[in-house]
Amino acid sequence: MRQDPLLASIGGMLQKCRRAEAWLRQAGLPIFFARLPVWGLCLHYCFMMTGKTRRISRIAERITRWMETITGLSNNEKARLELLDMDLGMRSDIESTKRTLQLLRELSVDVGALFDSIGYQSLLLARTQAKFMDVVDDACTTATRLQRALEMHDARALALLREMEEHERGALRGSEPAQTLEKAQSQDAASHDSASPGLDGARSASAPQSLAASPPATAASRQAPVAASGRD
Repeated sequence: MRQDPLLASIGGMLQKCRRAEAWLRQAGLPIFFARLPVWGLCLHYCFMMTGKTRRISRIAERITRWMETITGLSNNEKARLELLDMDLGMRSDIESTKRTLQLLRELSVDVGALFDSIGYQSLLLARTQAKFMDVVDDACTTATRLQRALEMHDARALALLREMEEHERGALRGSEPAQTLEKAQSQDAASHDSASPGLDGARSASAPQSLAASPPATAASRQAPVAASGRD
């Protein structure tokens, strides 16, 4: 049995109730009246455990709603990248909640053993203990499922992010040759445009010279027949 302030308190009260029961029996009271202090302590404990059971039930409902939310995000293609537990904060909180619930369950078992140690049997105590343990076990099971769902959701989201990143890299690699070809074509066009004005200038400069040289040759050809006819 673990050392806990709650156990120590209940154990001390049980010892006092047991001494009171023995004194009342010695005083001649029936067992029914002599056990009233123990019954009162048991009833107080059952009321306390009933309140804890209700609170744990509400915690289990929240965990269930979180489970539904994570499942919905995983099934929705547009929301698969939402609610990533990258720092493991949510899973750590869930694990802390599970440890607390398991500790309460162990304390409940130890308290039941304390009542058994004085020979006290109660149907109300047994039912309260059983219901509390069932709620705690269900909450721990749901919390474990939520942790697994978070792990699977994060794994799928990270795989999708890697796929998107590789696709973007492939698109960038495919666009580089096209950009290089376009740049080379623009450079060739620029060099061709810069060389064309020189050729046109050379052609325009040679054309007047040929026209200027042709008239003297024509005049000489016309004067030669005239000279020949004078001689005749």
